Amino acid sequence: MPDDFQTRLIAHRPALLRHCYRMLGSFGEAEDMVQNTLLRAWTGRDGYQGTAPVEHWLYTIATNVCLTELANRRRRALPQLESDAAGDSYVLGEKEAAQWITPAADRRMFQDPAEAAEARETVSLAFIALLQRLPARQRAALLMKDVLGWPAEEIATALGQSLPSVQSALHRGRKAVAAASAPSDEPPPTTLQAFVRAWETRDLDALVALLRDDVILAMPPHAVWFQGQEPVMGFLHTARFNTYWSTVGRVVPTRANGVPAFAFYRAGEGRALERHSIMVARFVAGQAAEMTVFIGIDYFAGFDLSPVLERTVSGASVVMNGKGGRS
Repeated sequence: MPDDFQTRLIAHRPALLRHCYRMLGSFGEAEDMVQNTLLRAWTGRDGYQGTAPVEHWLYTIATNVCLTELANRRRRALPQLESDAAGDSYVLGEKEAAQWITPAADRRMFQDPAEAAEARETVSLAFIALLQRLPARQRAALLMKDVLGWPAEEIATALGQSLPSVQSALHRGRKAVAAASAPSDEPPPTTLQAFVRAWETRDLDALVALLRDDVILAMPPHAVWFQGQEPVMGFLHTARFNTYWSTVGRVVPTRANGVPAFAFYRAGEGRALERHSIMVARFVAGQAAEMTVFIGIDYFAGFDLSPVLERTVSGASVVMNGKGGRS
């Protein structure tokens, strides 16, 4: 076994993390499974014969580790793919956080931005959520074939299934995830800056200009979600939301799931601003088409963002009037 074998294993960590995240829908669980995979690979290194690429050996271990994990838990989901959009009457109920997909930081899953852009569709929230609806082995077969590019015969060997079973699983799986392809553009820096400024200064008019007419707003762990400018704006005008928005002090741009993301910090103890939520935003033609806001500090796992920030002047003395403007 070469002396640099451990280095070779670690070099595959980002790719294994993407694979485990697609399998599980949870970034935190995916990290645990990658650690488990690398540990198993290292302790079983003498059994690696070198007849297949090392990454194929690692993917096989990772897939089976994930299948074991999936055998004993419920699937994860996204609110906007589980029920109809909220109407005039709704209740902001919550489900356990363990039921929801979690965001995944690009900096952990990709080694460079170009790689993230190329693989954007395969880590999008919609794709991850639709994958979770598939039986675990069908999910694994689909990922191995359509994302990793393995031949069906090799997939059958890795999963311990017959070739016809794998081919049938691929046919059914492709039909199930076909709805995942939603348009997504990379917005210019000026758009992202304006988006951050609108949220920090609570400028509802400026925010509306940056939203598509059919914009989606979802807020895990709440099961309720909204679609369309009017319903979204209606929610943003509620007393409950305005109580929260009045405490937002900073919005920090980052990236997750191959698209722009934003960390929201709100007033805490003294002059500190504390982590509150991560928004993953899909943009089309310079406007936000979908905003999925993951509320809670547990969703910050993997983003390596500061737990607290100092207050700044931006947004500190701006209040929203009843018409959505500033006063």
